[in-house]
Amino acid sequence: MKSLRIALAASLLMTGAAASAQSATDARCILLSSAFAKQNQDANAQKLAEAAFYFYLGRIGASATPAQLKALFDQQAKTLSDTTAGGLMNACAKEFQSKVQLIGSLASPPPAAAAPKK
Repeated sequence: MKSLRIALAASLLMTGAAASAQSATDARCILLSSAFAKQNQDANAQKLAEAAFYFYLGRIGASATPAQLKALFDQQAKTLSDTTAGGLMNACAKEFQSKVQLIGSLASPPPAAAAPKK
């Protein structure tokens, strides 16, 4: 019974660690996409950044508190610089685009139009 408790505790800790890592990445991508959406002069890049912003915003857990989010955003903001922002934003955009492609691949092709009877 004790080993079951240890295994359960370990799995919960690993799940929490993975969720925290994902949350950090999501927070960084929220900050970057918001900045790129506001500062980018290219309309297509701006639209991509806006879409990525809403994608990552939607990944915030329902149980997140304002204090937790503020701490997470503050922590991630410290990791950003002008030299790293572009590459990190590209990584955020690639992740977003891969999810869009995944959803797009699930769509079934439209049924073929039936040939008119003669």
